[in-house]
Amino acid sequence: MVSYGQMGEKVFEERELILELFPGTSPELWPPGEILYYRDQEARVHIEENPLHLVLEPLEPTGSTTPIVCAACHRHISRAAAQFFRFGVGQDARHFRYVALCRDTESCSGIAPPARLREILLRGILP
Repeated sequence: MVSYGQMGEKVFEERELILELFPGTSPELWPPGEILYYRDQEARVHIEENPLHLVLEPLEPTGSTTPIVCAACHRHISRAAAQFFRFGVGQDARHFRYVALCRDTESCSGIAPPARLREILLRGILP
């Protein structure tokens, strides 16, 4: 996001400068950016922090009734209010990780701490 100062000069965010000047910097060392957490039309969950983007695939529900802790907001929720997802790890994505999240992504995103969403995102991006 480039903005312009009072004298018309370009003003860059710290994150943009690091990515531009030091492109090999590990995402773990980047300053925090805006985290987007939403569900798409196909029921997949997306977690984004530009330029990183993780897509979590929904899994079929199981017959269990044991309560679950949401990986994003850390609330205890019923199995009916939870859904399991999987995502490939690293660039080849041959290994998968699994998480349980609230079915109501909109409500969960208002409660989930950005640091926790970033942790889930980095687990899918970094091997």
